[in-house]
Amino acid sequence: MIEFREVKFSYPSYKGPSKPVFEGLNLSIPPGRYVALMGPNGSGKSTLGKLIKGLLSPSSGQILIHGLPLKRGEICPRVGYIFSNPENQIISSVVEEDVAFGLGNLGMDPSHMSLQVQESLQLVGMEAYRYHSPHLLSGGQQQKVVIAGILAMECEMLVLDEPTSMLDPKDRKEILDLFKKIQEKRHGTLLHITQSFEEALMAQDLVYLDHSQITFYGSPEEFLTGNYLPEADRPQLPPIFQLVQGLRERGHSLPAGICSYEDLKETLLKMETRISKF
Repeated sequence: MIEFREVKFSYPSYKGPSKPVFEGLNLSIPPGRYVALMGPNGSGKSTLGKLIKGLLSPSSGQILIHGLPLKRGEICPRVGYIFSNPENQIISSVVEEDVAFGLGNLGMDPSHMSLQVQESLQLVGMEAYRYHSPHLLSGGQQQKVVIAGILAMECEMLVLDEPTSMLDPKDRKEILDLFKKIQEKRHGTLLHITQSFEEALMAQDLVYLDHSQITFYGSPEEFLTGNYLPEADRPQLPPIFQLVQGLRERGHSLPAGICSYEDLKETLLKMETRISKF
């Protein structure tokens, strides 16, 4: 559970009084949810993520992780943070050493550490690169190494700060598929900061920030079909969403949660099978 209680935060200003990013912000994210966080540039998305990790501290109010308030300046070990540029989080010259770095700082037994590293690399599909240099890998592979290091630390929550913004389409798809796999296998909480409505469709919940206030918290489909989205942003709606909505308008009863063409194909095949039985 992630909770914000009347949180106020401002960045320091050297030119007069600072304008608050958040003032009296309240938010509650249940455990085990995959949540997309969206909003215009400057709305406070990354600031919110850094407050959860403890990279920033509120000037007033409380942030609680599973009921325990974060102390000022405390970096929360239960929260893993993934930035958009994986190279900024790669420390070692060998993949397995990079994944083991955090565990070594905790003084973990080497045999247990080796097993933890192996399991994490298996989960992200990078076990074959265990002895490679991470600096020679693709952006998507580097991001997987970073994710493996965080998974090895057994973080219960992941803050994903636009983690696909620097990746090509192939790597982007692999990373997005990996997030769904992690959420299904680890049952952890994922807060995915994104500018992409297509990526947001993959989440269970969507939080929309506008002018530093939460203006929506619900399902991605409810947000996209309602009147919550500014008119200027409607052309950005993902093609798969527009296709599904078009099919519904033509009388096809399609369930919620379709976020890819593969999902749509599988749904239509199931519907055809049910019809053929009659």
